[in-house]
Amino acid sequence: MVKAREKWGFFKLMDHGVPSEIVENFTSHLHELFDLPMEQKLKGGKTLSLPLGNTMIEYMEEMDKLGMIIMEMLAHGLGLADDFFSKNFEEKEATTFRISRYPPCPLPEKIVGIGIHSDSQTLTILYQEQVGGIQVLKDDKQWIGVRPLPNLFQVWTNGRLKSVIHMAVVNKEKQRLSMAYFMNPTSSAAIECPPQLIDSVSNPRKYVPFTWGELRHLLLTTRRVRGKAVAINNFLISS
Repeated sequence: MVKAREKWGFFKLMDHGVPSEIVENFTSHLHELFDLPMEQKLKGGKTLSLPLGNTMIEYMEEMDKLGMIIMEMLAHGLGLADDFFSKNFEEKEATTFRISRYPPCPLPEKIVGIGIHSDSQTLTILYQEQVGGIQVLKDDKQWIGVRPLPNLFQVWTNGRLKSVIHMAVVNKEKQRLSMAYFMNPTSSAAIECPPQLIDSVSNPRKYVPFTWGELRHLLLTTRRVRGKAVAINNFLISS
């Protein structure tokens, strides 16, 4: 897992332990919502009698447990205490969830589902149905279809676990459902690379310490360049 993050910034997760019935119930209810006529959707959630809320809570609880396991595995793989990352996520105050359904597009080469960007969150867990659409830019040269995970890790590990540029594309014949779960630490969490991952000669410290709250403020007030959040560059140590 650590090697995949070092090389790609993304990885595909198998045997994750999330019950299939929870995923299937949630996606089924999502399709029911997306299939409603627009006038029904515009009435708002309070007037719709749908079981979506409960299944969403179940799914998010599973994503939270999975995310904590992933962070513990990454910490262990880096030779850090298993709770080095996860201890900063015990209080959930900044976790977000984005659900998108892309209809078939007759001209997929001319339309982008979500433009080129990199994620600022610590960890993104993306679920897609059978129709893929996420592409990652490898070495700034080639777009390759994979599935995500990503940017605070880049600072926390002094650039060892990287965040890569990616985008979502549409499909010519099939619709695509995407569910992205973004995990962030508490506002007061200190983002600082531990000394075990720093070498004064070969890998000197690249970022000054900061809190997630400080970075989040900059993310809300700083423009993106080519879809990449540049706010984190404010904490780079000048050479």
